[in-house]
Amino acid sequence: MSAPESTDRAAPEKKGPRRAVTLALVGMTLLALFAVTFRLRLDPNVASLLPDQGEAAALRRYVRGFGGGDLAVVLVEGPDPEMNAKVAADVATELGKRPSVARAADRIDTSRALDPMLLFRHADPRAMERLRGALTPEGMRARLAESRAMLLAPGSGAVAEMLAADPLRLGQLAYEGADIGSGVRTQADGAFATDDGKAHLVLAEPRGQALRGEDARRFVEDTEAVLAPIRAAHPEMRLGLTGGHAIAAATESMLTRDLSISSTLAMVLASLVFALIFRRVRALVAVMPPLLLGTVWTAAVAAALPRGLSGIAVAFMSVVVGVGVDTGVHVYAALLEARRAGLAPREAARAARAKTARGVLFAAGTAAAAFGALAFSSIEAMQQLGLLCAAGELLTAVAIVLVTPEVGAFLERNPPPPPAPVRWTDAFAWLSGTRRRAAILAFVALLPVAAVCLGAAPGLSDSIIAVRPKELEPLKVQQAVFDAFGGKRGQWVVLVADRDLERARARGDRLAETLSTMKDDVEAVDALTALAPAKETQEARFAARDAQDLSAKASELEKALVETGFAPARFSGALDAMRAPSRDLVQIEDLRKGTSSILLSRYLGMDDGDHLVALYVRPREVPGATARVEEALRRTDPQAMLTGYARLEIVLRQSLARDLPKIAGVAAVLVVAALAMSLRRARDVVIAAVVVLCEIAAVLLLVRILGIPLHAYDALVLPVLLGITVDEGMFLLYRARQAGPPGVEHDVIRETLRDEGPPVAATALTTATGFAALALCRFDGLRDLGLVGALGSVAGLVVALVVVPAGLRLFRA
Repeated sequence: MSAPESTDRAAPEKKGPRRAVTLALVGMTLLALFAVTFRLRLDPNVASLLPDQGEAAALRRYVRGFGGGDLAVVLVEGPDPEMNAKVAADVATELGKRPSVARAADRIDTSRALDPMLLFRHADPRAMERLRGALTPEGMRARLAESRAMLLAPGSGAVAEMLAADPLRLGQLAYEGADIGSGVRTQADGAFATDDGKAHLVLAEPRGQALRGEDARRFVEDTEAVLAPIRAAHPEMRLGLTGGHAIAAATESMLTRDLSISSTLAMVLASLVFALIFRRVRALVAVMPPLLLGTVWTAAVAAALPRGLSGIAVAFMSVVVGVGVDTGVHVYAALLEARRAGLAPREAARAARAKTARGVLFAAGTAAAAFGALAFSSIEAMQQLGLLCAAGELLTAVAIVLVTPEVGAFLERNPPPPPAPVRWTDAFAWLSGTRRRAAILAFVALLPVAAVCLGAAPGLSDSIIAVRPKELEPLKVQQAVFDAFGGKRGQWVVLVADRDLERARARGDRLAETLSTMKDDVEAVDALTALAPAKETQEARFAARDAQDLSAKASELEKALVETGFAPARFSGALDAMRAPSRDLVQIEDLRKGTSSILLSRYLGMDDGDHLVALYVRPREVPGATARVEEALRRTDPQAMLTGYARLEIVLRQSLARDLPKIAGVAAVLVVAALAMSLRRARDVVIAAVVVLCEIAAVLLLVRILGIPLHAYDALVLPVLLGITVDEGMFLLYRARQAGPPGVEHDVIRETLRDEGPPVAATALTTATGFAALALCRFDGLRDLGLVGALGSVAGLVVALVVVPAGLRLFRA
């Protein structure tokens, strides 16, 4: 039976402050909506997912410097080689006409400089040795004998012209079997194609920056406009797009989808759980609008991020929705309690606000501080997530404390019905009904802690999956290119940065030459020097060429031509070139004007005023190769940076090893301080701390049992759970203190669970739904983060309902 209903004839409340608060809320919301509409943007840049120290910092720099102007690749696959070649040529022609494409090519000009003396400028150390060998008397005669055999073979007409300019076939020695490649496999006609012709590539240089969403989208739209009719005309063929712009556009699209779906689902699931447990559907009308207000305000904070919202930080909206409902549960429960006690609606609203404001804001502050601990992460995306979740926790709590009592007073004008009987909490009360059962329960709850201490915790999984989502179509196309052209993923990136471009190129050349001599440890080197060595490198190679007394070599060649049956007059051009060898230097500007320009963006970049030169190295999988290559790089150029996705996994593990103790330590200190200030009893603080300890241990075991990947992103959620889930134990302990006089513990425990169990369950499960909504995300890191957070919230609830009653039974006040 409810208390007598009082009339709402209290002293009229001053309207001035209420009007000012209302206007302030409206103004904040309008500004927030403006910011979200016009400034919120998603950041597809993978750099924000990388640590800012060590090799990962170098990879961030590589992504910034080369991700902005990356080369795009169209894969053309089909059963008919001739049709593949035609389609590739058509794609290149049509792409070249599009406004978002600077140039496109399906082949490269394979005509070499006919003057064989210029080949020396491209000769790596081993090629230089082959050239020297060919210019010895014995080498000349052996090469000329082979050339004569080639001329006598059927169909040798095309060979004759080539041999007239280069009788010793020095071009073959300079380019065939070169230890430093340009990263492109071409056929005899220059086409980017496999040997069987069943796969062709079209390379395109997009305009604009890949990391600028509008530029990336415009390029992808133009490319798809070219590919769509070809796909329709040739259904048997596969046409795919990859490269920096395609990956960036696909990532942004994935993040947009994940943000909208997860936030909407979080709102629906949180509302459903709230309604089922609270059994007061109208309460949603009082809780959800201020929750949306707080979420919009938080999104405005996200809009202020200078580089946009990163992939992992997209989770903030679902988390804020799930965690923010907690405040509404306690505030509306207090409002109903006040109405059932006979207070008028307005008085009940004031009473509910006065009773809960300090507690819920303190709890929100504790959770916000735990989220804030993510600021100690070396990963920018996790810093963003911590900032936004902390801001969202506080802003939604403030909005609910201000708005929910007012709306609830309007909704609860009539006396509310008595609370529905709660039966499920009696099961937990029975489990701790005696000291013996309570002791057994406590022992069982501590088993996960013992198991984790004995080594049952899960190992770390591959963080690289969270950085580069495997569901992205451009990454699937990239793998198809690797499969067709024999590429491998395990390549490293050696990065040289210098204010002077020529100096950077010369340093890159020296590194490439060092690596090219390490055939036992290095499988492949892909560097700019194969196309355009630095001026310093070319001059050094010309000096080595001229040191061989080419004028005397020309006389020796003329003699060898006669001895092997050739007429020297036919080779006058080659002989004259040897007697007066050219020193023409290949210039980057010249390459930019030809088809080779399509390749330059693979090797040259800019970042923070520095010219970047990238070399791509694939070490052999032999014992000690990694250490020997690293030492050779340090010895050749101590300032060079070694990085790459193939090395990222080690770096992310090192980052986690640094970040996790810091974040866990900060979160633990904050939680213990919050417990001490809130509970103020040593027994209660210990019980609440044990709840959190058992919860984290249980989550680790569940992660291992369920096979959820634990990596550098979702692992950092574990310490945050300390601040999010500590509320359940705190509220149960605080309620137990008010439930009855000491000495009747059994009734106290049962009453505590009946009164506080439903609100605690509602808050924990709504938090779990916020995280669980992320399970539908296609971005792997978000999905794993959501699963760990949801497990933690549910485990925290169950452990609190088990450990708190057991602790109260075993340790009497």
